[in-house]
Amino acid sequence: MLIDLFNCEIISYSVETNKIVQLAQETFYSITRPLKQITLFHTDWGNEFKNKIIDNTLNIFKIKQSLSNKGYLYDNAGAEKIYKSFKK
Repeated sequence: MLIDLFNCEIISYSVETNKIVQLAQETFYSITRPLKQITLFHTDWGNEFKNKIIDNTLNIFKIKQSLSNKGYLYDNAGAEKIYKSFKK
């Protein structure tokens, strides 16, 4: 799931039984707004986000990647809040 942290709007999502690199890539390419409007992509340290496929996608659109601090859960608070609502 990709979330605009300015207003906590879900701008794209994909669903699969496993977290895989292609799922993250699919999610990126299904965004309906121009990718050039996105300047920062913040994630945790999951392997699905730290790889050549995602790196290439970010480079093509000149999007800077931000990784959360290890062990600091509040970096992803916006996403975790939305995930919590799905788990209910």
